[in-house]
Amino acid sequence: MTGGRIFARAVAAPSWAVLVVFLASCATTGSGTDAPAPAPASIVDPPARSGAPTILIAMPSSPTFLEVRKSLVSEVQRSFTVHTFVVGPETTEADLAAAIKTAAPACLVLMNNATMNLYRQYQVANRTAAMPPAILLMASFVEEAQARLRRATGIVYEVPGVTAFVNLRSVKVPGVTAFVNLRSVIRAPISRVGVLYRPAFRKFVARETALAAKEHVELVSMPVPNDVTAPELRDALHDLAQKSKVDAIWMLNDNALVRSPAFVDDAWRAELSEAKLPLIVGVPNLVEPSSPLATLAVVPDHEALGLQAANLLFDLSENDWQVERHPLELPLSVRTFVDLKLVRANFGLRPEALKYIDHALE
Repeated sequence: MTGGRIFARAVAAPSWAVLVVFLASCATTGSGTDAPAPAPASIVDPPARSGAPTILIAMPSSPTFLEVRKSLVSEVQRSFTVHTFVVGPETTEADLAAAIKTAAPACLVLMNNATMNLYRQYQVANRTAAMPPAILLMASFVEEAQARLRRATGIVYEVPGVTAFVNLRSVKVPGVTAFVNLRSVIRAPISRVGVLYRPAFRKFVARETALAAKEHVELVSMPVPNDVTAPELRDALHDLAQKSKVDAIWMLNDNALVRSPAFVDDAWRAELSEAKLPLIVGVPNLVEPSSPLATLAVVPDHEALGLQAANLLFDLSENDWQVERHPLELPLSVRTFVDLKLVRANFGLRPEALKYIDHALE
């Protein structure tokens, strides 16, 4: 966590348009070809620096991406010439190819799955050409995108589930200033966490299961079909709650599982309101006291993510752009969003828990 707490009063039901944009553009798991239209924004690059290597930032122009770009550019603009290429739903591989040809970048910074999919198409169309290295940001399951690209590294967007589970424990249990170090003396009520996943997420869930086990959290996973219906998803949630006796549910950043307001109401909200289980999510939009659903969101700090990307860019430039030597990184700083009203009503909030919350909503 970074920064102080922010308290907010609920003023409206969640904007599902905003939520779909956030999931589809920042944490999309599909092909990336149906990315939403970017919000209008004026992007002005810093003046070019004579003799400096160029970086090309390809990204949507919506606010969350602009926040990351702002901190990234502020760190690198004295050492690099920055060109920004806005990616929207109509952008083609030929458009990206033209931008790369014009900028002749030493390195690319690619934000969101749709942009990475375009770069993959560019690489396929230019199989024998030398490729500039790429830094991948603000996309779901970056490991999968990296595996399809040549010369790519980056920063994953998903905060490891165990981080979220520990944060949830911090909200509900006293004395966890340093949970990992003090776990032998802390009573942890969250020991079994349920997660539903589609087939494409199997390897990711397996990795998370191993990580959670190291912190004595059992991740109880249950597969669902690619085209899972609301009744099927609700039945799976019911099985996790009633048969597997999990203490909490973790929702993956898979927009197929929150495809519409009606789907969320019929599946997630209906079952969780009955089961009275905390829901852990990876996007803040789902934590909304005026229309309760998620209890806790743990997400990367976007400003810090831009700074982390800048440091990665400097590391690459100092090592002759040997991107293969740089494994994917986890986000170094996260922010927590908690529905205090929901926690107080159903799970019990300890007074000192506020120290561990960045955005306390009620």
